Amino acid sequence: MFTETTLHKCPELIRAFTGIPAEEFWDILEKMEAKLPAHEMGRHTRDDRKRAVGAGRKFDQSLAQRTVAVLSYLRLHAPQLVIALMFGLTQCDISRDLRRLLPLINSVLPCPEVWDVTKDNQESKVLVTLPLEQFVNGRVLVDATEQQVYRPANNNETRKLYYSGKKKAFTMKTQMATDDDHHILAISASVPGAMHDKKLSDEVKTLERLPDGCEVDADKGYQGMADQVSLVTVCNLETGIEQQIPRLTVYIPFKKMKGKELTEQQEEFNSQLSAVRVRVEHCFGWVKNWAIVATRFRCSHLIYTSIMQTVCGLVNIQTQRWQTAHSANCA
Repeated sequence: MFTETTLHKCPELIRAFTGIPAEEFWDILEKMEAKLPAHEMGRHTRDDRKRAVGAGRKFDQSLAQRTVAVLSYLRLHAPQLVIALMFGLTQCDISRDLRRLLPLINSVLPCPEVWDVTKDNQESKVLVTLPLEQFVNGRVLVDATEQQVYRPANNNETRKLYYSGKKKAFTMKTQMATDDDHHILAISASVPGAMHDKKLSDEVKTLERLPDGCEVDADKGYQGMADQVSLVTVCNLETGIEQQIPRLTVYIPFKKMKGKELTEQQEEFNSQLSAVRVRVEHCFGWVKNWAIVATRFRCSHLIYTSIMQTVCGLVNIQTQRWQTAHSANCA
């Protein structure tokens, strides 16, 4: 069994289990311990809690062991019982801590925003847009990724919602918005994999959440997005004439039509756009270094979005680390 003392004596174990350098892990843990009392009070006084404040079994292991166990599960996606035995916990402890600790972990990581799906019959609410300064070069890259899940056992209608024709498997889908420098800024709430990328973008209102003047780069699955951009009225300071222009700019690759070929200009445009969009593909690849979002998902779908948000926060820390090191080497 690995104890907190063992982790201090052998810091290389932390990186082997979680993918995080030991110094960074202890820094994260220090921030978590500072927020723990308020987090536990909020958890114990929530509206749907049936027990009194202070009731329930006390934790057998330290916050460090519980946290490294959860992060190890995200990184390795080994059976929960295996992870539990490594850190002196039970399988139930791991399952519960995925719900108890992930919100606390997310609060100390540079996690992306989560854009919830909005339905037409829901009351309209003001959407908070991301600030333009947050986007490097004023550019946002939008794409979606899928992860395989187990075949739903409910009924055929439910199975149809999860069956992805693209992947030929039952999947969950998540949209990701990154800047031009590999930082994950926002993800969508995860949805069943049969939903088309463009429909998911519409339901989370991606365009409405982006600031005026930014550039949106998407792939061929987002055909028609440019036509949905709203117009704003601007006044020419020299002439005083008002005109309407698109609120933001959307670039999508040209799609080859049946029986026709792309022109050289269109192929060149697609090539240049792909060279920019590859950054969001890099982020997908780094996210899938955490096996829980790379292999078939085994947990409840109710915590899928929270897990994806945590992993994206860990990727953002990793990105900040290597960018800082690169800047130091170039100085």
